[in-house]
Amino acid sequence: MTRHWPAGVLAGFVVLSAAIALPATAADAPKAAEQGTSEATAADASKATEQDASETTAADASDAKAKDASKAQDNPDADAQTTEDSDAAQTSRRFDYNRVVDKAEALAAKPYSEPPKIPQFLQDFDFAALDQIKYKPDNALWHERQLPFEVMFYHPGSYYVHPVKIHLVTDDGVGEFRFDKNRFQYPNEDLRNRIPDDLGYAGLKFMHELDTPGKLDEIASFLGASYFRALGAEQHYGLSARGLAIDTGGDKGEEFPAFVSFWLVRPRPQARTVTAYALLDSPSAAGAYKFEINPGDSTVTRVEATLFTRKAIGKLGVAPLTSMYMWGENSLARLDDYRPEAHDSDGMLISATNGEWLWRPLRNPQKLSMNQFSADNVRGFGLLQRDRNFDHYQDLDYEYEKRPNAWITPEGDWGKGHLELVQIPSDSEVNDNIALYWVPNDPVEAGARLHYAYSIRWGKELASPASLAHTTASRVGRAAVTPGQPRNTIQVAIEFEGGELGKLTDPGSVQPRVNAMRDATINNIEAVRNPHTGGWRLTFLVPTDSLKTPLELRAYLAGSDGGALTETWSYALSP
Repeated sequence: MTRHWPAGVLAGFVVLSAAIALPATAADAPKAAEQGTSEATAADASKATEQDASETTAADASDAKAKDASKAQDNPDADAQTTEDSDAAQTSRRFDYNRVVDKAEALAAKPYSEPPKIPQFLQDFDFAALDQIKYKPDNALWHERQLPFEVMFYHPGSYYVHPVKIHLVTDDGVGEFRFDKNRFQYPNEDLRNRIPDDLGYAGLKFMHELDTPGKLDEIASFLGASYFRALGAEQHYGLSARGLAIDTGGDKGEEFPAFVSFWLVRPRPQARTVTAYALLDSPSAAGAYKFEINPGDSTVTRVEATLFTRKAIGKLGVAPLTSMYMWGENSLARLDDYRPEAHDSDGMLISATNGEWLWRPLRNPQKLSMNQFSADNVRGFGLLQRDRNFDHYQDLDYEYEKRPNAWITPEGDWGKGHLELVQIPSDSEVNDNIALYWVPNDPVEAGARLHYAYSIRWGKELASPASLAHTTASRVGRAAVTPGQPRNTIQVAIEFEGGELGKLTDPGSVQPRVNAMRDATINNIEAVRNPHTGGWRLTFLVPTDSLKTPLELRAYLAGSDGGALTETWSYALSP
């Protein structure tokens, strides 16, 4: 199940919260979410190249096209040999990330121009109609060369209305990879005849041997605005990343930057990493991106981004993640469904510079919630799917227990800033209703140059240190203090497992710690060993009359010396 947000998903949200120390109070605004797309399958077929007419002479371009057309007929896997730059000094320099940075800087110096759209009849497609257009599976890029990586391309349609330019980078040069509708299988000849010869591709996906020897599996995908995602072994797509977020939740509406061009570097025969460059553009900024994708049990995507701003940006969201959370064990009420849980991610994790690890269970709020968490020089953050037990989902189709985590490790010093967690009310599993990104505290002015580098690990690791116990479940429900009385109390039960905590059995050696961010009544705080898990359970009660507004809570278990035995549990308890 694929989810990509087109522009406008978060448009119109109003930010009501203010940044405070870990954590902050929530804010409410209208609901927004967007339906995603069913996954495209199969491969692309033969390819041809053309010289960039904007950067060479008309005569050379015409000659290059004729030669490439003949070349494509002789060899369906012929790579681009023509260079993009007419200047001899440029062509003598090997194409690298700096070349893309130069293009982004030049682009930002010009007024923004919206990229062209596909024909209206393709925009009118629903996802079922788009899914009928299939790739021919035997002609993926680099397939004939039997390289460790291959690339397939998405057909435009439905929400994917802006084609992206694709370029190929080899030892011989750089050239544009042209659209060819012969690479696709259309449901009927009438539709095929209506497809323009120069339509372009909506996006791309990388393939690599992952789960089964001799079989190439999808490991990473770039599709829609600046969305991308990746998979490790034995995983299914769930959450996504974005290249950049601008003014998410702002009262003027969110701006969705988009990747407009890609450069795919042909890998070596024994390569374990594949590289792609991308050019990003939007009304407020342009940017150069480098992606190094290293597949495995956990697939790692290293991201390097250099941004150039056209105008001041109110809120710059760096390394954004998006996911889905419908209901889980912490839901006071859920849809009438036979499945106990339904989510792609169940919590946010932060590694702070002071050594604290903070876990925030996700929720599907009744009103939009935006929380800010202090994150100066943050060491790591991400959205995780910790619950890997099929019995907790009972879903044979979506297999939520196989959704990957996305753990972001910044490179270098990002400076002062905060993380913002957005949770949107949703009533459908095809809605991505969770967003997380880092925001610098310093204003982002027009004409600025910014640089960020980080890695995203897509896998099943817990991310937190083995010495600390981690949260495995957060259960919330109504309870009566005594039998037969009104259920006017909220009971919270938190399960901690692992670390040094698992070795302790004496009740006196474990001390519960629960704090509220404002005056509130918290009763019956207790930590008991759970013989069924080998961990410990922390429980407490909160009267409902203390929940006229959301109550921010922090909790952890400490040893007899006062030192933390667990990560810090953080939650906003709603009325």
